[in-house]
Amino acid sequence: MERMSLEKETVHIDYTAEGVPESVKNFRPTVFRDGDNYCVILGTDKETGVFSCGGSIEEALQEWDRAYQDKKRK
Repeated sequence: MERMSLEKETVHIDYTAEGVPESVKNFRPTVFRDGDNYCVILGTDKETGVFSCGGSIEEALQEWDRAYQDKKRK
């Protein structure tokens, strides 16, 4: 299993802000910038954890919530 490096630029967000999905508030996944994208991860790697990316922080958090909900249903 390859561990994902978070040596990219970590982005600090307010997990209590209005509009932040409940799953994000509860789990507080790591948010980082990768080029023009913002990525969100909870876990050690993309394959076994919950991972998403988006063009904005808000989009990345919404996509992460969708990925979390999908993984939870399995």
